[in-house]
Amino acid sequence: MKRLFSLLMVLTLAAALCLPVWADDSNPDSGINNGGDTSTVTTDNQGVYVTSYTVTTPAGGEITTLNVGDQVNIVLQVVDHSSARYAVKAEDIVARINSSIFTYTGTGEIGQLFESNDDPDQTRKDPQYNYYSYVLLFRDVIYNGGGNTLPINLSYLDTSKPLQQFSVTLGQCVDKDQATTPNLIVRTSNYGDAVTAGTAFTLSLGLYATDGNEALNDVIVSLTLPENISLGGGSLSNYVGSMAAKSMQNITFSVLPAAGFTGTVADITVNMTGTGAISGKAVSSTTAISVPISQPDRFEVGQLQLSSESIMVGDTGSVTLSYVNKGKNAIGNLEARLTGTNLGGENYQYLGNLNAGTEGSVDFDITPDAAGNISGVITLNYEDASGNPRTISKNFTATAEEMNYDDYMPDSDSNMDEPQQTGMPVWGWVLIVVCVGVVVAVIVVVVLRKRKKAKALAALDEDSDEDI
Repeated sequence: MKRLFSLLMVLTLAAALCLPVWADDSNPDSGINNGGDTSTVTTDNQGVYVTSYTVTTPAGGEITTLNVGDQVNIVLQVVDHSSARYAVKAEDIVARINSSIFTYTGTGEIGQLFESNDDPDQTRKDPQYNYYSYVLLFRDVIYNGGGNTLPINLSYLDTSKPLQQFSVTLGQCVDKDQATTPNLIVRTSNYGDAVTAGTAFTLSLGLYATDGNEALNDVIVSLTLPENISLGGGSLSNYVGSMAAKSMQNITFSVLPAAGFTGTVADITVNMTGTGAISGKAVSSTTAISVPISQPDRFEVGQLQLSSESIMVGDTGSVTLSYVNKGKNAIGNLEARLTGTNLGGENYQYLGNLNAGTEGSVDFDITPDAAGNISGVITLNYEDASGNPRTISKNFTATAEEMNYDDYMPDSDSNMDEPQQTGMPVWGWVLIVVCVGVVVAVIVVVVLRKRKKAKALAALDEDSDEDI
């Protein structure tokens, strides 16, 4: 009976390929047996889909098992709304298999086109519901294993028409040599808008089980953290449990970068393991999540210091602003700019990089050119450890006054009013006293010397008398 059916199918296919291209048939079924599960196929009046299929040997005998390495013919019964919409001929349609699971380098053979309409209102039969039904044959297809989905690209000789894609699942495929256990990957990750050292953040992971024909049991996700990165709470491992193929689970970890973390990026390794629910096959995978981490910006400025709150017009005063980097990382391209009114011009200074834990100051001269108020702003621009531009500004005010030249001129009238001194000045009397003292001292010294000499002569005379 099966041999008879196969022969009938081959004859039907041959007739379909040999009949005229255009035909009208209210029943487009070509008699092809639905040899696989097409429950996942959804009909659509906009595209292309398979209503039934069969797999045969090159000689035409139907097969129920398709092993790796087998060479077969695949016959598809196709409903094609797109080709009907474009009113193309069978010879203008190009069908190719687009999968490494099957080897087929040629193009499919398209038989007779049966034109029909599937408008729900059969009395109306809107042209947008027109479709072609035809048999699509792929000869000498080799099954390589790795799945059972046959994807097909449907294009046209007129390349301006869009490519159509559809697929069918072949239940005859037996893929013992290929693993059908899903793998685990991280499909999505999120750590918020910004991560700052010393502040915990939530790491969210979207765990995905890839395609397969069995579920995964005992799925576990764990983290390997770099130096100065720890958990903000909880465990490094998260037990997920079971996951079906093509399913997704969201997992979160609380992660805390230490305040002393000096890097800019933390590379966190995500480890995933599981076991096939039927095969018992162990699966594992790892992936790295790079999280940018910035130090809190602790660049600070001190109080402005003015050389004087009042500056004479034409004179030069100064203003000084001190600063310090209290952060853990250096800041770059520090520059200062003085702007305002009545300053005698704007000033700019490039200060360069400032290492962590260092301080400095910037000085600007002020030369007001008019009396009145002085107002200014010192603006510091720099780049933080993450390269983000930052700005700090300090305002100040002072007063400019006109110079009063009367304060520097001698007062001739005041000199005339002072009484004139009469007689010898005091310094003259002092000089006289000093001179008299010197004369008296000299006289005393001379008298004393004369007396001493006289005594010496008298003593000499006495000695001479005794000798005689």
